[in-house]
Amino acid sequence: MTLLDQQVTAGPATARTAPAATWVPVCNRLELEPLWGEAALVGGVQLALFLLPDGRVFAVSNLDPATGAAVLSRGIVGSRAVDGVQRATIASPLHKDVFDLETGVCYTSPRLHLATWSVRETGGVIEVAQRTALVCASHGTSDDDGRTAVAALVQAVREANPAADVLDSFVDVQQPDVPASLGTLEPDRPAVVVPLLLSAGYHVHIDLAEAAAEADRPVRVTGALGPDPRLARVLARRLREAGLADGDRVVLAAAGSSDAGAVADCWATGRLLAAELGREVAVSFISAAEPRVPEAVAAERAAHPGARVLVSTYLLAPGYFASLAASAGADLATAPLLTAVDPPARELVDIVSELFGRSA
Repeated sequence: MTLLDQQVTAGPATARTAPAATWVPVCNRLELEPLWGEAALVGGVQLALFLLPDGRVFAVSNLDPATGAAVLSRGIVGSRAVDGVQRATIASPLHKDVFDLETGVCYTSPRLHLATWSVRETGGVIEVAQRTALVCASHGTSDDDGRTAVAALVQAVREANPAADVLDSFVDVQQPDVPASLGTLEPDRPAVVVPLLLSAGYHVHIDLAEAAAEADRPVRVTGALGPDPRLARVLARRLREAGLADGDRVVLAAAGSSDAGAVADCWATGRLLAAELGREVAVSFISAAEPRVPEAVAAERAAHPGARVLVSTYLLAPGYFASLAASAGADLATAPLLTAVDPPARELVDIVSELFGRSA
């Protein structure tokens, strides 16, 4: 049985405004047979629906992510143990790639992802709705460690938000950019772009805002990650890991921006870090704003002879700017908020998830 096309009817959407989900009736539950997929057309989008023996119903894209062929409804339903939990899966009938029916994660080819839809039952009728996508937009870097660190954060956000499709994108250096990532989504599917940026400067106000305004779907851009007391907590933890001692002087090293609001955000982070540490924190910038990091380090040495000076690296990930912070003349410089070897700090995952949750 192939279910009939259900046309989605919704009011006009405004760019950067992510509307509430539009629920569309697809079929009666009694029309579904356990473990047998059924194909459906919803607003021109091909879906595959699956009823499991335990009564759960899942809806995913009917298009095989590897080939684009409309075959997933003929896939093999199964399960896989993940972290001690049995996850419902669907195996493509073509290349046998195995996907999580709830999250769309591909267990056999991590580069693939299967779009998933929300499902509910109303009076015995199965209804589906497109899930708002979460597009993580980082700056991009040519540094391998930086790429690894940011990719780990995106993956951690994906695991923390199993009901959302989480995509990565970049505003510079790397691909895909935000328009390209948005273009992989189904037509008219809403999205929330969360900038993986510490301050809301040019990239947030101009680049990402323009990408949202020009998108062919409802898109909202959230604020930046900072300032946030949880970032100060991670910065303080990095300092203590580096050996912060009584009497040490602390210089916060931020990237810098020509945007006055972004600079003000960095000063606010300096105040949050000072409160977290219970000591003074000097604020400095690697580029675009004053004072620069070497000058701030020198000023601390001059004002406090004999004291060690530690640079608190207020950067998201390793890269060129982190190397500049490390070579600014301090006795020690901390690692950025993310590293290539440590799991992403839970605070960062929570901030991204909350920004998405408030806008989805």
